[in-house]
Amino acid sequence: MSLIKFVFLALGVLVLVGVVVMAVVGGFFVSIFTNSYEIKNGRVFYHVAGIGLSEVEGADAETFKEMRRGNHGYGEDKNGIYFHEKRLHGADRDSFTILNGNGYWSKDKGTVFYGASALPGVDASKFRLLGSHYGTDGRLVYGIGRLLEGADPETFELVTKDGTMAKDKNAYYRLEERGRMENGVFISDEEAAEEAAEEAAERTR
Repeated sequence: MSLIKFVFLALGVLVLVGVVVMAVVGGFFVSIFTNSYEIKNGRVFYHVAGIGLSEVEGADAETFKEMRRGNHGYGEDKNGIYFHEKRLHGADRDSFTILNGNGYWSKDKGTVFYGASALPGVDASKFRLLGSHYGTDGRLVYGIGRLLEGADPETFELVTKDGTMAKDKNAYYRLEERGRMENGVFISDEEAAEEAAEEAAERTR
């Protein structure tokens, strides 16, 4: 074998080895940093990216399947519907639907869910999303699944591109927090109350 042929053969082997290594390493990192379901030894687990496996409550491995692949998956089996490792107790399988791509919002004919938690007092038939983080049934407004006290559905609107900030005629909102804007900075009602308490304490010293 000539030296040139040997060099080309060696280069080809190196490239092939590199491709194999990248595929293995890439698959390893994908498995680490992706949320997904796994079935092992007759048990169902949910893999949380960067954390590890958590067993899915009461899941039946034989009938379990992932409803939507991705970083915020739902699963189902003969017993019910699951969000991550938690079961959505009382969810109606026939009318259940995932409301957004991130997967946190879902509903059935009678209940709205955020993650694995049911939102109390919501009219599921009228519920709609206001971006990825907010939702309303026309009477109440919710931010990441929590009731925004006093929020006005008719004037509620998003004010940032990422959809995390919103406002209505009464206040500004940052996900589940209510507050105000001051010089372009959001100050929650809780933060304002803490500041007022500190100022009152200073005056009494």
